[in-house]
Amino acid sequence: MSVLLKGKMLSALRNGVLRSVAQGQGSLRVIGVVPIRQAQTQPPTPEERIKQWDYVNSVYFGPERDMKNFPNPTQPDGPEPTRLGIIPNTWFEFFYPKTGVSGPYVFGAGLAIMMMSKELMVCDHYFTEIPAFWTMCYILCTRPSVGPKLKNYLSKLMDTRQEIEYDRPVGKMRQEAEDRVNQMERLIEETECVKHLYQVQKEGVELQLEAAYRQRLQTAHQEVKKRLDYELEKENVKRRYEQQHMVNWIVNNVKSSITPQQEKDSIKSCIDTLKALSAKQQTAMA
Repeated sequence: MSVLLKGKMLSALRNGVLRSVAQGQGSLRVIGVVPIRQAQTQPPTPEERIKQWDYVNSVYFGPERDMKNFPNPTQPDGPEPTRLGIIPNTWFEFFYPKTGVSGPYVFGAGLAIMMMSKELMVCDHYFTEIPAFWTMCYILCTRPSVGPKLKNYLSKLMDTRQEIEYDRPVGKMRQEAEDRVNQMERLIEETECVKHLYQVQKEGVELQLEAAYRQRLQTAHQEVKKRLDYELEKENVKRRYEQQHMVNWIVNNVKSSITPQQEKDSIKSCIDTLKALSAKQQTAMA
């Protein structure tokens, strides 16, 4: 019964959240099961991700990190040294202070004999393939005519694979990152020049407004001058017309007031005067 009740309670807890609100002294009033719903949250922004990574790095590489006993893992340039082709050299170094040089070999042979005696390592018809395979690999790797060539070939193969799968993609990503950084720096410089560009545009607009103002002043001056010249010319024409009219009126009145006898006497007086002048001129020349 208790097992069944426990299973029901666990299923209820898995399907929802059990909330109980106790009111009064020891009396349970409300028990409700509310189903769990996935929270509809927005994905974090890049600033939030950067802030989170900075916090994680500050904790992971903080002062409490034991960098001496637990350093950062690094990829070695080559494989660790081995003995017999497959056994790490560190295993032999572990046995050396306690058992000497022959200790690891005796331990390995004794362990193999013990496992075969207990039938933990069964020697069937295919068991001989394992030592034969590793013996062949050891001979090929240690043979001067085969081992170095095979090592150089595999090293070149690994270097080529590392270049194709790691160095080139990382170099490409680094170059793209540098290009983006240079682009962002150029954009930052361009944004810094915006205030100067705004000042230049402002001064250009002010110069345009000043030029338009001066053009309007010149236009107004020319229009006023034209009107004044028009008024002046109109007054001059009026004065010349009045003067000409007055002269013509006086001449006409004078002509109309002269009688034919006066005109004849005047002509005779002029002729006499001319004769007198001619006689005086001849006397002076003689």
